[in-house]
Amino acid sequence: MAIIVTMTKLLITLAVGFYLNKKDILDAGTCKKLSSLVVNFTSPLLIISSAGHVSANSQGELILLLIAGLVLYCTLPAISAVITRLLHAPADCRGTYRSMVMHANVGFMGYPVVEALYGETAIFYTTIFNLGFNLLFYSYTLFLYDRDAGNTSRFEPKRLLNAGTMAALLALAIPFTGISLPDLILEPCSFIGSVTTPLSMLIIGSNMANYPLHDMFSEKRIYAVTVIRLLVMPILTALYMSFLTDNVLLICMTAMTIGMPIASMVAMASSQYEKQGRVASISVVMSTLCSIVTIPVLAAILKLWFGV
Repeated sequence: MAIIVTMTKLLITLAVGFYLNKKDILDAGTCKKLSSLVVNFTSPLLIISSAGHVSANSQGELILLLIAGLVLYCTLPAISAVITRLLHAPADCRGTYRSMVMHANVGFMGYPVVEALYGETAIFYTTIFNLGFNLLFYSYTLFLYDRDAGNTSRFEPKRLLNAGTMAALLALAIPFTGISLPDLILEPCSFIGSVTTPLSMLIIGSNMANYPLHDMFSEKRIYAVTVIRLLVMPILTALYMSFLTDNVLLICMTAMTIGMPIASMVAMASSQYEKQGRVASISVVMSTLCSIVTIPVLAAILKLWFGV
């Protein structure tokens, strides 16, 4: 029941964002500023506040999640390369398709879903598991976009020193150092961080309004990528995690976050290139719409499979 209520709230907020865009209240410029606010401020604070609910006795689980997540993200480039070749993706969009396979919308949609299903602590656990997201995105994925467009680029280490990564590392240090953040810090972090989900869904809904729905049906490969992103990848993640731990809660939490739609960052980062940006944006819209159905289905599958 919790997942139905959560998805209803997300769907309504998406619709409001769509409506506000059509009324020119939430335009592209405003969305860009709000996206920066979410990525660089409210989401990091949400991560830090979630760490305040984690016991110091969870160190073993955290180490497992950290290592398992880093290994997963190290293998995703190879997995995505195989999938895009099987899909016969055009050479000038191959990297874009690979990024859509590799990156789920963990921050914007994953957090509210796992919180509804498994509690606020789940935000912290899934953050640690997906720490490799930023490391992969700001190093290899951005390089793929440039290569698709025929540009050459050099890796810039400073890209890794972003607010999301720093917040995750700070949150990870809390249970290992035994430091307990006072409510004077945690409560404001939680209060400000709580706007992350509604703001994120308003942004996604507004972005959806910029693309005609009929464009989604012109590229057949997007169908396959959507199915892979929403169903195949989380099932593979559940199998992978079941070999590493018998903690069914950890298995289900990690699988659910990997089962989110294509990350909106994929569309944002590729938007500077016309063809790649169009493919990425349409794919984000389609996967987001389909996730309204697949997320409850995935939750039901995991519940039947693991009993959680």
